[in-house]
Amino acid sequence: MKKLITALTAVLLMFTLAACSNNGGGKVLVKTDAGNITQDDLYNKLKKSDFGKQTLQQMAYMKLLKKKYKVSDKEVNQRLDQLKEQAGGEQGLQMFMQQQGIKDEDQLKDQLKQSLYLFKAATDGVKVSDKQMKDYYNKNKEQFTKKKVSHILVKKKSTAQTLEKQLKNGADFASLAKKNSTDKGSAKKGGDVGYIDKNGQSDSGPMDPTFAQAAFKLKKGEVSDPVKTQFGYHIIKVTDVKVQPFSKVKDEIKQTLLQQKAKPTQEVFNKLNKQIDVKDDTFKDIFKDQQPQQGGQGAQSGEGDMGK
Repeated sequence: MKKLITALTAVLLMFTLAACSNNGGGKVLVKTDAGNITQDDLYNKLKKSDFGKQTLQQMAYMKLLKKKYKVSDKEVNQRLDQLKEQAGGEQGLQMFMQQQGIKDEDQLKDQLKQSLYLFKAATDGVKVSDKQMKDYYNKNKEQFTKKKVSHILVKKKSTAQTLEKQLKNGADFASLAKKNSTDKGSAKKGGDVGYIDKNGQSDSGPMDPTFAQAAFKLKKGEVSDPVKTQFGYHIIKVTDVKVQPFSKVKDEIKQTLLQQKAKPTQEVFNKLNKQIDVKDDTFKDIFKDQQPQQGGQGAQSGEGDMGK
């Protein structure tokens, strides 16, 4: 999906140039010592390329999807908020955008909006009951749980074991963290790193997976044995546990269950192919039906790619 915006822009340019050419265009775009490059040259180059064909395919599908389905700004913003939470906050979202080559939030919203159109087509007619959503919530409560965690980080296992003994003898965790932890950012707060989810996402960014797994084995007030990660040895304490209420995550659960029941994306494309009349033989093969992949999932609501 991340290539979709750039691709659409390129083909919009392609068809603008084509329109100009059909009106007696052939306007010179670039002059070189070896000759000129015209609108016709660029259009014909794009038309014959795989990139141009794929982008035309994407444009046709989006035109049909937008005619049948509606996607509101509210839905896009909800998906953006979900993505931001999954990424661990604003900092995590910016990191995600950078990794995906997305220049700003407006571009991300455009991509989310287009993936929502495809998601609606893939889940058209699919029903999810309140009972199914509540059952999912009750079976997956850990997924909607966050734990407030403090830690003491040291380089040597022997140091961690010594601190562990002191804690068992009644030493104050926060005081030991301030005095001994090599994580200076959390040390000045008594080891507090804030709330994390099961996947290790926190407001300050992603945590080491091993750290997160160890933290989620603890109940409120419990302290771990020394836990080794790439950063050293941690002693972890859970100071609070929050479980999101069903009412807050109901929409997210519905989206997940719809995704599980969604039609394979290729099945959606094959249905759209029947509504397309190709007028130029150059593009006839790009709208041929293909066999849906076995066990394939439907379109994701937050990401995906419309290309075949």
